Amino acid sequence: MKGAGSAPRLVRIFVFGSLNNYDSNSESVLGKKSLPVDMSHNLVITLIFVAVIAAVLWLRRSRDDFEPPETKPASTATINSFEAAPSLFVNTSETAFFHVLQNKLPAGYFLMSKVRLEDIIRVKSAISDGKIRWHLRNRVKSRHVDFLVINARGQSVFAIELDGKVHNTDKSKNADDLKNGLFKTAKIPFWRVKTGEDFEKVAEKIVQKFNVS
Repeated sequence: MKGAGSAPRLVRIFVFGSLNNYDSNSESVLGKKSLPVDMSHNLVITLIFVAVIAAVLWLRRSRDDFEPPETKPASTATINSFEAAPSLFVNTSETAFFHVLQNKLPAGYFLMSKVRLEDIIRVKSAISDGKIRWHLRNRVKSRHVDFLVINARGQSVFAIELDGKVHNTDKSKNADDLKNGLFKTAKIPFWRVKTGEDFEKVAEKIVQKFNVS
């Protein structure tokens, strides 16, 4: 970041330089007599105030200068290391639930699969600090939700996560809690369906619950 370390250095130069100048001037004017207590106290307070203001300005400039990392050029070897996934669905349960819910939805509603959370939920616009926004985005950008129902305007109606055995472990608890909290904060209805449930009954219940008709 440009100028990130300049402000603290200037503060050090100003503070220590001022003290040295003040000491030399006081000796030339007052001889070997020490400074009055009130003058020394006021000088210290003034220098602390200047240092605090400079530090605040430096921190603000550091935030304003933040730039997200740019995408590096990809070599042919890197690009050739990828291939198409055989399906968006990772197991037969996801495939089965997709078709059941798709058949339950009326016209005007559309079922999406494996949608990135960042395409559904975004960082609040009131948060203007670029560095903070970048770190918050990192919490969601590599995550997705299994199913999302939208209307014709592209608005999220409700989301569904299909939970298999992996969601019964302590390791997945933090990820599940994060996802639950994000949808709650965004006020987007969120439903968890366990594998092994009667998908026909569950899909019917979900459609009725959210008044999709």
